[in-house]
Amino acid sequence: MPTSIIIRPVMVADLPAVRAALVETWHATYDSIYGREKVRDITTRWHSLVALAKQIEGTATFLLAERGGKVLASSFAKPEDDPGAIKLYRLYVLPGAQRIGLGRDLMAATFAPYPAAARHRLEVNPQNVTAIRFYEREGFARVGEIHDDTRIGGVDAYIYERMHS
Repeated sequence: MPTSIIIRPVMVADLPAVRAALVETWHATYDSIYGREKVRDITTRWHSLVALAKQIEGTATFLLAERGGKVLASSFAKPEDDPGAIKLYRLYVLPGAQRIGLGRDLMAATFAPYPAAARHRLEVNPQNVTAIRFYEREGFARVGEIHDDTRIGGVDAYIYERMHS
């Protein structure tokens, strides 16, 4: 009998496994777009244990999905300065765990602590077609774009939103 998937808050002890899953997913997603070296540089900064530990604190929601103790996915969201908006900063699912509804379930759990939020917002790389299709299936629509070389890694992004009732 297969072990069921558990979605729960990330704890400090989980950080090495969360980081490993993020790095693996980033390489699988972005090596063909940015190259392996740039992906390594970005994940070293964005997904360091110190950076991830800071995300456990405060008003943010930092979750993981695991099966049998193995981290399959993680997410991170927090309220925006714009009242009524929650921003999904990260939703990554290991390639082998995609297309089973895990991303949808993890995203729902990530937004659940903010029932009064009128808008869900996120940014996605324009070349990450798989993620764009996923977010559009989940009711998000493109509302803008970011072109800014000062961003970490110089990553451009589309801005997506969906209204939440």
